[in-house]
Amino acid sequence: MKHIISGTPASQVKHRLVLKSGVAVMAAAGLLSAFPVLAQEAPAAQDNPENTVTVTGVRRAAETAQKIKKDADNVIDSIVADDIGKFPDTNVAETLARVTGVQVRRDGGEANTVLIRGLPGIATLLNGRELFTTTGRYIQLADLPSTMLQRVDVYKSQSADLNEGGIAGVIDVRTNRPFDFKGFTAVVNGGATNNSQAERTDPNVSGMISNRWKTDFGEVGALFGVSYVRNHYSEERVFNTKPIDKSWLLPNLTGPDLMGLENIKGDRRRIATNYALQWKPNKDVELYAEGLGTHYLNNFETDFFVGLPWWGPGELMSGTKIPGSNQLQTLTSHNVNTIMSTQANRASNVTQQHAIGGRWNAAPGLRLSTELARTLSDYDWQNPILDTITNVPNATVNTNVGGTAHLVYGGEDLNDPKNYTLDQLFDRYGRDHGSSTDWHADGTYTLQDDGFFKDFGFGVRANKRTAASIKSFEGSVLAPTGVGVSTLPGMTCNSQMQNDWGTTSWYTPCASYLISNTADVRKAVTGSSVAKALDPGSFFEDQEKNYALYGKAHVGWETAGIPIDGVLGMRVTKTDSDLLGNSLVGTTYVPTVKSSSDKTYLPSANFKASLRDDVIARLSLSKTLTRPDFAQLNPGTAYVNANGTTTQATASGGNPDLKPFTARNYDASLEYYFSSTGMASLALFRHEFKGYIMNKVVKETFNGVSYDTTRPFNTDDGYLQGGEIAYRTFFDKLPGWMSGFGLEANATYTEGQTTSSSVDGNAANGKAFAGMSKWSYNVVALYEKYGISGRLAYNWRSKFVQVYNDTGDGKDLWASPMSSLDGSLGYKINENTTVTLTGTNLLNFKYTDYWTNKGLYPRDTRRYDRSVGLFVNWKI
Repeated sequence: MKHIISGTPASQVKHRLVLKSGVAVMAAAGLLSAFPVLAQEAPAAQDNPENTVTVTGVRRAAETAQKIKKDADNVIDSIVADDIGKFPDTNVAETLARVTGVQVRRDGGEANTVLIRGLPGIATLLNGRELFTTTGRYIQLADLPSTMLQRVDVYKSQSADLNEGGIAGVIDVRTNRPFDFKGFTAVVNGGATNNSQAERTDPNVSGMISNRWKTDFGEVGALFGVSYVRNHYSEERVFNTKPIDKSWLLPNLTGPDLMGLENIKGDRRRIATNYALQWKPNKDVELYAEGLGTHYLNNFETDFFVGLPWWGPGELMSGTKIPGSNQLQTLTSHNVNTIMSTQANRASNVTQQHAIGGRWNAAPGLRLSTELARTLSDYDWQNPILDTITNVPNATVNTNVGGTAHLVYGGEDLNDPKNYTLDQLFDRYGRDHGSSTDWHADGTYTLQDDGFFKDFGFGVRANKRTAASIKSFEGSVLAPTGVGVSTLPGMTCNSQMQNDWGTTSWYTPCASYLISNTADVRKAVTGSSVAKALDPGSFFEDQEKNYALYGKAHVGWETAGIPIDGVLGMRVTKTDSDLLGNSLVGTTYVPTVKSSSDKTYLPSANFKASLRDDVIARLSLSKTLTRPDFAQLNPGTAYVNANGTTTQATASGGNPDLKPFTARNYDASLEYYFSSTGMASLALFRHEFKGYIMNKVVKETFNGVSYDTTRPFNTDDGYLQGGEIAYRTFFDKLPGWMSGFGLEANATYTEGQTTSSSVDGNAANGKAFAGMSKWSYNVVALYEKYGISGRLAYNWRSKFVQVYNDTGDGKDLWASPMSSLDGSLGYKINENTTVTLTGTNLLNFKYTDYWTNKGLYPRDTRRYDRSVGLFVNWKI
């Protein structure tokens, strides 16, 4: 599409100042704290109506995404890359936070958990085929590098041809193929990102090369891409534990048993490659092969300063209450035992998927396709935890200074290892494996006559999934009394906090030594270098075979002069499962096997009425399902603590009798497309659930011991409903350089709950879904003019319950409202080269959560990195 550059000569020349002004604005937001920027002036455009430019960048992405939404049969939102190798964020999960109705949670320096309209039941697809991580039903979207993506489609309504499994929705990640380009194309995107708290600058490099050739055997295309992202990150926390009775110090006093600090440091690396081959021997046949491989490696540690202010002589303590309450405000104590704990982690996940397929125009109006895909995913993890202990002469703590705990420990050098002895070791490790073989065949027959029926679609799918998992026994081993940490060479490290939580540094065991020399640490603590045995009770190995077939019909008619299109469909899915786990009989683990089978009918109807050329009304009715995670189906039980006399014994296990939970879904929307890059929409939705899966704790007796056992179960009924509003425009009618500005804004309201007659005292019964915010919104300022492109995005979601009755006495754990301001500023030096400056967490967001009353019972306060990146994108 071509657009004329308009404006007076004077207004056109003004663009020379825009880049410098934009850089100044971003600098005011904190974006330029780590990198100098060299602004290059662009040549002035000639005032000639024959000078035209192709719409690219932000506008082109908005235009393409809007066309996908308008033309789709489903309720859908899309995000499209600004250019080849240029997605708005560093990973898919971060980008999805801008989509109407999508809520994310950020931890460890990036977005991870993704919800659609408040629900976690999401199906993830890669180019239309199922993609997952090991034993899960979906892939961790943060593991997918954004530089490889062409677009991401978020389906909020179901149709018969979409794979079942996403009760909340379906996220389809689309990568480039060689036939997407006219000919030879090469792209290199390279740069670096600086994280403020980690104080590190890391590389982010990707590249793609693609070409297509006409040969005697038809047209052939090949594409190959590679991505490498490294990210040193830091997260700092200060915490209180739940309030418990402390009336032995002051009458009716409650207070946290522990208060402490967490210093989280990580080195995250993601390496990914993808390829695509296409062959079109003639105009009616196309064959292809494509694949994606990702390797996620995360070495990270959590250094705990576990303050135990009550672990000292009671006569040396004094405390105060928060005015008007019985909750502890301040506590001063002496000779306090204090634990310094390092949790070392090494997590490695390798996922790969390969597919071959073809499409065939078999006859006039008849199009057939088929595909065979193989997916493999392996996850190995280690998590040794070593506690050391010291006695601190003086401790003064405050549970609530503006909603944040404050700890001042002193009287000795907290950084001197000579003051510490070994306390206990937790020896933890495990591995997961998942695989799938997936085949499907589809067809569409388009009628030649322009009648009520337009076309018919049909298809069949066969899928075999396997999932296996095992981990070591839980629990700790106490070290011999009085063994100093200096007996282990290489164990002397210090943890340094950047934020002032009262105590800023302390000795801690070295995480790298714990990971690399775990056998030596075992020897010092337990007397043996042998690793703790694998726990047969945690083991499961499941096999699932799924068969599905569908049929759909595209219909169309006019009512009162209004064209109406509809797609009516039915998907029938059958799943046979064989579940294997282990359970204790006496003192011996014996295999526990459970087989099950279910069949579900999933009707769907999507209607679209073109009220005008630029106004569309939609109505969608469908039934969806989500199957339990494989770990939830584990027929075995893992017993963590068999000593029920001194501490309550606990256990965890799955529930092989779990059924898929289903929903009846109703979606309606009104969409107004007032320009190629401008639209406004209003949507209403309601989901009515049956069998939503939640966890509960029940008393179970084994070998004469009563265990608090956590298991999942199906609830009875539930619902979720709400509305969405979205708006996008570019202000083309503003004069000169101001016409480059644009705006995106959206907001979502959700509310809902589940009920269950079988839940004895379950705190979540009849309440809103845990993890769901009632309100969320996004406001994005855009700019695209004279080679300059910019984006400044603010994301916000309201408070939500994380865990109901988390304290055991009725107090729910709430997360405070969350927000993020991210931005980017790019300059197109020439047709081949663009320089982009990016920034995340520009407002230095502070996360807090609390039990029921934020003024009385704060739990965590967390600070994340502010990140700044500078990148160059070059293409030919």
